[in-house]
Amino acid sequence: MKIWLVAVVLLAATSAGAATKKASKEAATKPTVDPNIAVAKTHGGKVWVSTDTIPTLDGDALDKWLAAHPANPELSTKERQDRWIVNFLAVFKKAPAKGPMTVQFVDKKEPRVIVDQVSPQTPGGTLVYQEGYDLEQDNGFNKGHTYLIRVGQLINKKFQVYATGEINLK
Repeated sequence: MKIWLVAVVLLAATSAGAATKKASKEAATKPTVDPNIAVAKTHGGKVWVSTDTIPTLDGDALDKWLAAHPANPELSTKERQDRWIVNFLAVFKKAPAKGPMTVQFVDKKEPRVIVDQVSPQTPGGTLVYQEGYDLEQDNGFNKGHTYLIRVGQLINKKFQVYATGEINLK
C-alpha cells in the first residue's frame, strides 16, 4: 500500500512539474504585442530624419511626435562644414525579420548608385527602428543634394526595403 501511495505522489509531482515547465516555455515563446501597431498603420513605410535627438517613444506619444515633425527635412551643418550628424527613425508597415537592419543612402538624381550603406548590429524585429549616423563629404555626401534613405534588410542577397525618406543637405 505504501508503495502505491509513493508511486502516486511521484507521478503527481512529475505531472505538475511538467505542466509548470510547459506553461513557462509557452509564455517565453509567445510573441509580445508591439505598442506601435497603430503608428505603423498611420506612418508605416516612412523615415524621419533630424539633426536633433529623436526621443524614444511608443504608441500615442510617438504618433503625436511624428505628426508634429516633417518626414523630409532640410538639414544644415552645425559645427563642422563637411558633415551632418543625423538621427533617423523608421516606421515599418510590418515587422521585419530578426537580424541586423541595413540603411542605404542614394543620391535622388542617381537612385541606382549607393552613396553609403551601413548595417549596424542593432537587431530588427520591431515596427520602429531608430539609429544615428554621420553623413560626411568624404563618403560622398554634398551640400545642395537630396538623398534618399532606405531602411531594410539584406535577405537572400537582395535588399528588402521597409521604409524610405528624403534628406536635403544645406
